[in-house]
Amino acid sequence: MYFILALAIYKNFNLSIQAVGDFGVALVQSIQMLFTGKVGLNDLTGPVGISGMVVKTASFIEYIYMMSVVSVSLGVTNLLPIPALDGGKILLLIIEAIRKKPVKESVQIELQLIGFSILIILSVVVTYKDIFRLIS
Repeated sequence: MYFILALAIYKNFNLSIQAVGDFGVALVQSIQMLFTGKVGLNDLTGPVGISGMVVKTASFIEYIYMMSVVSVSLGVTNLLPIPALDGGKILLLIIEAIRKKPVKESVQIELQLIGFSILIILSVVVTYKDIFRLIS
C-alpha cells in the first residue's frame, strides 16, 4: 500500500516538474513573440485579468493550476533583462564581470529609473485594458 502511494507521488511529482518546464518554455516563446511583434498589448493580462480568470475556475485543482501558472510567470518575467527587475541586475553584473570594473552608480540609478518607468507604464496600460475587457 505504501509502495503504491509512494509510486503515485513520484509519478505526479515528475509530471508536475514536466508541466512547469513546458509552461516555462511556452512563456519564453510568448515573450519572444511579444518583442518581435507577433503578439500585441491586447494579448497581455495583468492582475485584474488574472483575478477575472481565477474567479472563473470551476474546481480547486483548476485554482491550484492557475496559481502555479501565475507563480511560474512571475518567476520567468522577473528574470527578463529589464533594469528594474532581477534579470536587469544580473545583466549589470555580467557587464561588470566582462569589463572587470563596476558600472557607475549614477548609470545604474538612471537605468533602474528607466526600467521602472517602463514597467509602471506597461502595468497601467495592461490594467486599463483588463478593466475595459471585464466591463465590455
